[in-house]
Amino acid sequence: MTTAALARGANTTIDETAVTALVAWRSGATVDACALLVGEGGKVRGDADFVFYNQPQDGSGAVRLSTDGVGAATLAVDLARVPADVSSVVVAGSMDTGTFDGVPGLEVTVKGRRGQVVARFPLRDVEPVTAVVFGEFYRRQGRWKFRAIGQGWDSGLEGLATAYGVTVEADPAEDAAAPAATPAVRADWYVAPDNPSLLRWWNGTEWSVQTVPLIHDTPTVCGRCGGPKYRSYAGVPSACRRCEPEIANVLNVWRTRAARVLAATGTAEPAWSQLWAELRYHRVREEAGREALRPAALHHLHQLLTFAFADGVIEQHEMDAFDDAVRALGVVDPAISQLRRRLRRGLELGLISGGDVPRATSSTLHLDADEILHLDVPATRVRQLASGTRRNSGRLIVTNTKLRFVGEGAGADLAWSKVIEARPEYGTVVVAATTSRGGGTYEVGDPEYVAAVLTGVLKVAKRIATVPGQRDSRSVPPAIRAEVWRRDGGACVECQATEYLEFDHVIPWSRGGATSVGNLQLLCRRCNLAKGARI
Repeated sequence: MTTAALARGANTTIDETAVTALVAWRSGATVDACALLVGEGGKVRGDADFVFYNQPQDGSGAVRLSTDGVGAATLAVDLARVPADVSSVVVAGSMDTGTFDGVPGLEVTVKGRRGQVVARFPLRDVEPVTAVVFGEFYRRQGRWKFRAIGQGWDSGLEGLATAYGVTVEADPAEDAAAPAATPAVRADWYVAPDNPSLLRWWNGTEWSVQTVPLIHDTPTVCGRCGGPKYRSYAGVPSACRRCEPEIANVLNVWRTRAARVLAATGTAEPAWSQLWAELRYHRVREEAGREALRPAALHHLHQLLTFAFADGVIEQHEMDAFDDAVRALGVVDPAISQLRRRLRRGLELGLISGGDVPRATSSTLHLDADEILHLDVPATRVRQLASGTRRNSGRLIVTNTKLRFVGEGAGADLAWSKVIEARPEYGTVVVAATTSRGGGTYEVGDPEYVAAVLTGVLKVAKRIATVPGQRDSRSVPPAIRAEVWRRDGGACVECQATEYLEFDHVIPWSRGGATSVGNLQLLCRRCNLAKGARI
């Protein structure tokens, strides 16, 4: 049976444990095939993960290169031996002379153990570049897949290796012969110094040989290829019929890679800048890239927020890190404002719980001369008695000298010396005390705010100094946060929501549950509150 050819960006499942990737072309050109074992951040773990003509096998022995020197090269990939921290095996090639648009019959064929073809990718309409990523084997939900990519850039083997983190030693003789570089600017297309009718690629340190015609973009002419555009209508910008599918393919592959970089290193340099340079090289508008990145960007921001709240305290540097990430991502979405408001509120509650407590006024309460009112809110006290659950409605009053509940029947006063802690828990406030009188669980309208005021007043009353870096014993350490997030896929384990996520103790901390990977899960706010109702 003939295996259907893959189009750029398409993928297929690989059910074999060992395969060969045959890179073949018709005579008349020389292609140097290579492979890179890439981690989650889009980089190799070390130079031993680069397989090429001077190093035909990687350090683990999972990938081996052989070539006939005429019109084919074979990469034998033992998928079962690929190290666990390698997320993909990139199959690529480079040329010392000429460019890939002049290579006839270029095709990548993936075969199984018995020689049967499991994937084919004939490369068509390749740009005039000197390095191309043909495709990649990558892990997805415990299985291997092969994706056809067919993208490249004009930087040869050295540029290809550098893009994936391989250390390349410069040749001193070549450096001495190189012309003086233009002052440092970002990698992009610029008017060629020797020909104002052309654009030449500047890779950030030197000019490449790659040029394209300088074409001014207009409503009817595409500035990328010079072809005609669709006629715009109803406010929709005009588009180029030829470039649209090419750009869609570029964005499809780029989006996947960008999501991996975000998950591994966030917007840290230099990987983040290199991503956008790659998009500019293919002459794709950054606005299109940011739109394609929107889902992954919002998911990354939700992760930052969830991790920030995991230690129970929001600090200014976490707020600054969030704003820095928003600027780097460049995505505009109403959800970002909501996330920022949650962070800002968390920062304010952190200040209150640290001792910067508000003052309140009341014309109906009788206070002692030295009493200062900090809070007066409607509340329902919930007590678990032998006869069942009893709820008493009333008011929770917080002053600098005591905690008071005034409700139906007998009220309760609790001096701060008898209070151990106050914490929000499943939509309520739990007051732990050395006596049952006044302590217990309270249903209030804003549990987080009430708990912050109670905690702040308690610290002031007991003169508790806030130790820098100190966290609640229920806080989740960074390594555990990352592992739980990876295991649960950054989504609520109950409803798969990816917004308003919280780290939840499966066995509640108040009932002896440990802060460990096995006892933590991701829940959205709605499912977390529903769990509290069941408990």
